[in-house]
Parts: sequence; structure tokens; C-alpha cells
Amino acid sequence: MRVFFSVGERSASNYLYHTFKEIKGIEAWGITDERLESIGFKSVAKIEDLSVVGIVEALPKVPFVLRLYKKIEKLLPYMDVLVLCDAPAFNLPLLKRVRHKVKKVIYFISPQVWAWKEDRAKVIAQQVDHLIVLFPFEVEFYKRYSNGRLHIHYVGHPLVDIAKPSQSKESFEKLVGAQRVVGLFPGSRWNEVKRHTQYLRRVFAQLSRKEHIYGVIPTFETFKDYIELAFKDLPVKVLTHKDTPTPAYDVMSYSVMSLIASGTAELEASLLLNPHVVFYQVNPLTYLLGKMLVKVKWISLTNLILKRQAVPEIVQKDWGTLYRHAEHLLTSEHLKQEMKESFLELRKLLGQEGVLEKLRELFLSIFQES
Repeated sequence: MRVFFSVGERSASNYLYHTFKEIKGIEAWGITDERLESIGFKSVAKIEDLSVVGIVEALPKVPFVLRLYKKIEKLLPYMDVLVLCDAPAFNLPLLKRVRHKVKKVIYFISPQVWAWKEDRAKVIAQQVDHLIVLFPFEVEFYKRYSNGRLHIHYVGHPLVDIAKPSQSKESFEKLVGAQRVVGLFPGSRWNEVKRHTQYLRRVFAQLSRKEHIYGVIPTFETFKDYIELAFKDLPVKVLTHKDTPTPAYDVMSYSVMSLIASGTAELEASLLLNPHVVFYQVNPLTYLLGKMLVKVKWISLTNLILKRQAVPEIVQKDWGTLYRHAEHLLTSEHLKQEMKESFLELRKLLGQEGVLEKLRELFLSIFQES
């Protein structure tokens, strides 16, 4: 069984890694990272070369993307299944180009069509055989587009199983050399890291001077040198998978609070009961275009699922605004406790443990069907 995985996000890679590391007999190809390659995935491109956010920011990637499409098109006739993972700006044009060249298409992790560009749901319903969603409300959303051909599956959110620390609190404190720490999460893409690192540096410089707090930044090896250089004169430690198997989950589990660039990391922090403030910065033109297109009130998954603002959102604001919210959360035990109670509610909404095993069984059954 040959399967091609089109992966554009580190979060999707994380889910695939935990799901497929226990599955044998699959020849997996795709857009990968070091973790997927460690379990035998054969790479045609790297996630970090593809992953950007924003219309303006994506323009320099167009020539690379077109070359990659052609490369994938040549490979797909030799594949039994195509698995598209989120990343609609890349995957939906790919789907239209190659649908006739592949026998079966699975879309794993729906794009946020309920937030913006709802017309993408029609494309998925018409072109995809199986859709695996991560949130229960997405099932009802897609039913309005289902033409009887699309099979919609929901077995729970894999982060319920995945989001766990890899070491004890004592071991973590020994590793970072401090007991009271703040987690700093600039993002998982190069353009996010470059845009948010100086922004976070300004916030943390002020926070550490006033509150005598230590900072820990979990990241990937690709970004480590850049981030360490930016924070070299501040009390900050940068962690990667070479230091601990799950740096982000360890920081979320044992920090007193975190500052997190919007994305899957925000939801992970909530599942680990880590009080946090979510932020994001983009090109001003991208922000203006986004405001006209987006239909939802919040950017954080926690707020979207709970349908209220449980987590403060600092979007396209100056660093001083983020600092004020960070200081308020850091010094307010009542606010931190209130957040944790909201996060417990969120965990109930996302279902019980055992999701990864259900995902494995689902993928295998789809792969094996005629």
C-alpha cells in the first residue's frame, strides 16, 4: 500500500507521527519533516519550505509551489491513496490538479471553512472520498454540503492523547535551571518566528525586569540559533527535541503562564491547563484583507470551541498591549484559576482518551476498502 501525505503544517505532522508510528506495511511518501522521516516517510519536500501564513507572505513561494505540484503529479499515479492534511491554500489547488490521477482521496484535518472561505467546503465535498474532522461541530457543518459521496468521520481530537509532558516537574526545573518560568511561543513557521521573535523579546525584557521571571522557548532545531541570538542578553533558555522529547508540552505543563502565537499550540496549552495570552502579527495588508474575509469573532481555537473569550487575544497590537495583558495574567491567581476552569470544560468537549487508536483503525479501514 503506497500512500502520499501532503502536509503543510507542523501540527498535522505531529498527529501523523503519533498515528502512523504504530502502523506497519504502509509505504509512505510526502511533504515531511524530521519526525515523519524518522518513522520511514520518504520525502519529496520539507514542511518548512512550504509553510507560510498570509497572502502577501506567500507570494515569494509561488515558483517553488508550482515546481512541487509538477513533482507530485508525476508521483501520484503510483500511489494508492492521497492524504491531504489541512493547508488548504496548497492542498485544494493540488486536489483540483490531481484528482483524476489518484484512486482515493482522504482529507485529514478540515480547513477552517467555518471561519472563512466557506466555498472550500463545496470543493472538498465534490472531490474528496473521506473527510476526517477534529471538532464535533464540523460534522454537522459538512453535512449541508455532502452529496452522498463524501464520508465524514469524527473520532475525537488526537491532542487529547498526544498533549502530555515527557518528564517530571523536578526534571524540567533542573533542565531549565529555574522554578518559576514563562513559556514563549513565537510560532512554528519561519515567517512567524522572524516576525514574532523581536516582538516577544520586547515584552519579555520588560516582564523579566519587573517580575524577575525566567523565560523558556520551545522550538525546532531549524530556528534555535536565530532565537538564541535574539534573546542572548535575557534570562531565557531555548529547548528543542534534542533537549527533551516534547519541549512544548513540557513548557506548557510546568510554566506559570505562556505567551503563544495563534495556532495549534494555543489549543495544546489549554488542554495542558496552561494559562496563556494568544497573539499574532501579520503584514498590514494581509491583516486588512483577513478582516474583510473572516467570519468568526476569535482567532484562538479555545475561544472558538467554547464560543466565548476565555483567552485574551492580542492581534496586530503593539508589544506594550501584549505586555500589559501578560503582566496582568502573571500577577492574578484568580484569573489563572478562572482560565483553568474554562480549559477543563474544553477538555470535556473534545472527548475521551483513546483517539489515536481510533484514528489508526479508521485510516486502515479506509486504506483497505475496495
